[in-house]
Order: sequence, then C-alpha cells, then structure tokens
Amino acid sequence: MGRPAYRTDPSVSPRHLAAVSGGALLIALAPILAVASTRGENGVGTWDAAFWRVALGTLALGGLFLVRGRRLMPRRSDFRHGHAWIWLPGLAFAGDFWTWHWSFENTSVANASLLCNLATLFVAAYAWIVWKERLGLSFVCGALLALAGMGALVLSSAAREPPAAGNPVFGDFLAVLTAGFYAVYQLSMKRYRDEHSAPVLLFWASLVASLVLLPVALLHEAPFLPGSAAMWLPLLGLGFVSHFLGQGLISWGIAGVPASLGSVTLLLQPLGTALLAVPLLGQALVPWQIAGAIAVVFGLFLAVRGRRLAGRSGD
Repeated sequence: MGRPAYRTDPSVSPRHLAAVSGGALLIALAPILAVASTRGENGVGTWDAAFWRVALGTLALGGLFLVRGRRLMPRRSDFRHGHAWIWLPGLAFAGDFWTWHWSFENTSVANASLLCNLATLFVAAYAWIVWKERLGLSFVCGALLALAGMGALVLSSAAREPPAAGNPVFGDFLAVLTAGFYAVYQLSMKRYRDEHSAPVLLFWASLVASLVLLPVALLHEAPFLPGSAAMWLPLLGLGFVSHFLGQGLISWGIAGVPASLGSVTLLLQPLGTALLAVPLLGQALVPWQIAGAIAVVFGLFLAVRGRRLAGRSGD
C-alpha cells in the first residue's frame, strides 16, 4: 500500500464545496433520526436502526445504478488484486454503524458524533507508522488538544445523568471504538479507490454491512420492524437522506475541493448534530461538554492542517 497522493491544487469548485457541506449537514441528521426511530412503543432498537440505515441506503444506491444503466455485479477482472475490496470496507462499515448506534443508548448524540470524528487521528497514526508520513508540529498540537477535548467529553458524561439504563462513559467508549472502525473503513476505501469508483465501493460496502448487521439486528431483543407507518419516516430518512444523499454528496464533492478544506468542512457534521440535539432531542449541552467540543473540533482542525502541510512538503 503506497503513500496516498494529496490534492495540491488550491482552486475550489463552489459546487463541490456546497456538495460536501450539504452532505455533512445531511449526515448530521443521522443520529437525530436514529434516536427518533427508537422512541415510543412503536420504535425499533438502535441496532435495528443501524441495519435499516445501510439496507435502505443500499436499495437507493442499487436503484441509482439500475436507472443509470451501470453494472452492479463485478467482473472476473475486478478480482485481479483479490476480493478484499468487496468485504473489507463493508465489515468496517458494519462495525462503525453497530457501535455508533449502540452508543446512542448510553451517551448523548453530541458526544457520540464528536468522538467518532477522532478517526482522523487514527488514520494519521496509521499513515505515520506504515506510510512513514511526516507529521508537523501543528498536527501534534492539534492531536493533543483533540485528546484533551475527548477527556473533557468523558468527564461531562461521568457527571451527567444516564439515559434510562445506559452508561454514558460506556457510550463514549463505544463512540471512540466507532472512530477506530471508521478509520479502517476510510483506509480501505482509499486503498481500493484507484481500482474502483467511489459509488461502486460505497454500494458493496453498504451491501456487506447490511448482511452483517441483519443477524445482529434480529438477535437484538428490541423490535426489528416499526410498530406504525409513521415510525418508518425516521428510518427512511436515515437510509435515503443521511446515508444515500449525504454520503453520495460527499463522495462526489470531495473530488472538487482541496483535501484539507474538505476534511475541515466535514467537521460541520458533529457540530450540526450537537446543535440540533438541543431542540429536537432535548439533550442540553453542559459546560464540560461545550469545552470538550471546542477542543475536539479546533484540535482536529489543526491536526488536519498539520497533516496536509507535512504531506505537501514531502511531495
């Protein structure tokens, strides 16, 4: 696996930047919709919501392929470098959605969304160890600040009343585990992006994740199917709005903006989730949580900036 190429062209396409921003905001709705789909006696379980998100998203992606006349099934020549591109991103995707949705049962969606974005640091650590990528002082300072923010978020959970029978600190741990899964997903997608298009990789990752999450959801004690037609609405929003449209806009838009700007723009997602959770879910932000959120977002901003600058200096 070689060192990734960086986009050094400073020009920005307004359409692509708007797509990345819009995609991030649509994905910001995902935790809100996931929690909404589990509320009340007609709601499903959080693990079940994770399945429906990728399953409905897979249906939408498959429909798009069929409408556009694109081939869904891989050819024999597509396996010249092995089969891992079919299953590896999907396994990581399944772990990502499973642990992230599980975390909603225990911690606030703001914490869950902020902590899972620490995937940026895990990817950078891999790049440093395996690709021998140089990391600048800005990255080191940003990483330390983000980790300090993570500590503040965990402190906020320890001081907060747990939701129902949940454990907020355990929920924060699940969100950090989600970051690990998402880092594997990002790295595997980057590995196979030169051989297969982003929509193809996203379709197969979503399909494999659906197949993995289906037995997990069925074994979960919570209801698998919504108890009313109205409760399908948040699930449809998860699959079609957040997963299909959100991921699709980001996949298309990220190619038209510099990598550093794209990575920073994606930080709209955890910020959007944290702000939306206050009026929509009644999950008020506490002082330690606000301090931690600022530290994580600003730390990730510095880390992304430091990593891109170091990458360019070595080209």
